[in-house]
Formats: sequence, structure tokens, C-alpha cells
Amino acid sequence: MPLVLGLASSHAPSMFCPADSWPRVHQALVKEVPQPPQLADETPAVLEEYVQRIQHGFSTLREQLEAARPDALVIVGDDQTEVFSKACVPAIAVYLGEEASGTTSISWIGEKPEDNRVTLRNNPALARAMVERLMARGFDPAYVEELLPLGRPANGLGHAFTRLSRVLGTPETGLPTIIVFLNAYHPPLPSAARCYALGRALADFFADRPERVAVLGSGGLSHCPMGPRAGWVDEPLDQWVLDRLAAGEVSGCRSYSPSIRTRCAAARARSAVGSPWPARSTASAPP
Repeated sequence: MPLVLGLASSHAPSMFCPADSWPRVHQALVKEVPQPPQLADETPAVLEEYVQRIQHGFSTLREQLEAARPDALVIVGDDQTEVFSKACVPAIAVYLGEEASGTTSISWIGEKPEDNRVTLRNNPALARAMVERLMARGFDPAYVEELLPLGRPANGLGHAFTRLSRVLGTPETGLPTIIVFLNAYHPPLPSAARCYALGRALADFFADRPERVAVLGSGGLSHCPMGPRAGWVDEPLDQWVLDRLAAGEVSGCRSYSPSIRTRCAAARARSAVGSPWPARSTASAPP
């Protein structure tokens, strides 16, 4: 059955914090990088408006997921030295275990890893069949049968998966979540074209399956946390990238934000649903 739904969202920490915590998160992300003049316009009232827009966006995504009634949700996200470490950084990996747990805590606002734990159910048989099909299609994904985090053992599964799962309600509903790790953080990275091809392979695999499956790309657009452009958002460039994804033209995205790779995969998989990738986001706000 073709994929029934495709979604995408950033997992930036401020999106999961109250407005009064945003200045602390912002400072932790930008450090000493000079900030754009528009920062002065972000009063507490403006930040609260951002929070309301984000919450509305999350509610919309959750409603769409519930309406689609999937049997499983595939989340394509990165790992930021959480499960993996310098010992091994796979370009693509799939989790095959029964369940995975992690935290949604944000240390910059005083939350501890043992707080805010979530546990995600998996569908190991479906995940393994997906790995086998990907190998037949020329991909060589690593697979993880037991979650033994090496990067940050206390945190468990990375925030690219835990944060969005929580706002979408999958831990409460028990919706099986298939975890696809896609390296979008530690160079060298797979190309945007390679990630787009991965999305096509995923779409083709699920088209031959009886299950109703949705896909979620977890990752932001233009952002550079703790990097030389931290705190700067290029909205015209973001719109250009969304237009490219809608048109299926990803070659020009090769030098864009690393996180776009998860959206490339989700966008190509979503095209199997029969509707184009949306050219605008449901809700957006600075990181």
C-alpha cells in the first residue's frame, strides 16, 4: 500500500520550551556569534506568539497523523552523538529492536536526562523487511538490534526521535515507530540526492506491503546551532529549498543545512502519496 501520509518538522529545542526559557536556549545555541538586528524585536510577547504558532503546528500534525490511521510511523532523523559515537557513525542505520527509550529533556533549562522519558514501540519484523529491501536496492544500512547508546548513554535514543514522538502522541497511542538514523550531523554526509533516492526506495518498499505507513522527516531548515551562523535564519533560502523539494529537484541542496537530508528522504517517500511536498510549513519560528 502506498504511504498514507508524509510529515516533516524541526526538532529545535526552543520549540519544546515555554517562552520564558527561549533566551537561555538561544544563548546556549549561539554562544558568542553576533546576532541579527531582528533579535531586538523578539519581546516576551513576540516569543509567546511563536510558541502559540508552534503549538498550533504540532496540533495540526497530530491531527493529520490520527486521521491517516497508520499502522506504523517511520521517523527519519539524525543522531547527534547520542546513540552513536566516534566508534561508529553509520550513514544510514535502522533500529530492529522491540522498543527504544530516550529523553526529551533539555539540559540548557535545567532538565535532567532521567526526566521526561519516553518509550517508543517498534515493529521489528517490518523494520527488518525494510532493511532487506534497501539492501536489494543498493543501499547498505547498518542495523541495530539492541539499543546501547555510546555517545550519551544517559539520554538513550536521540532527540530527533523522542521530541517529535512526544508531541505527536505516539508513546501514548502505542503507534509502532520505525527508527531510521540518517547521518546529517557528522561529515562526511550522504548527499541530498542519495537521501532523496533513499526516500524513493522506502516508498517503493511500502507500496508492496499491506500496512498503512506514514513517514516523518525530523530536522530543520536553515540553521547552524553552535556554528558560525548560529541564530541566523534565511527565510528566502528556506522557501527556495521547499520549492525544490516540491518539484523533486534536490541537486542544488547539496550545500544547504545538513538537516535537510532527512527532509529529502521524507519528501521523496511522501511523493508516493500522490500529493506534492508542501511549499510552506504549517508553523515556523526562529530556532
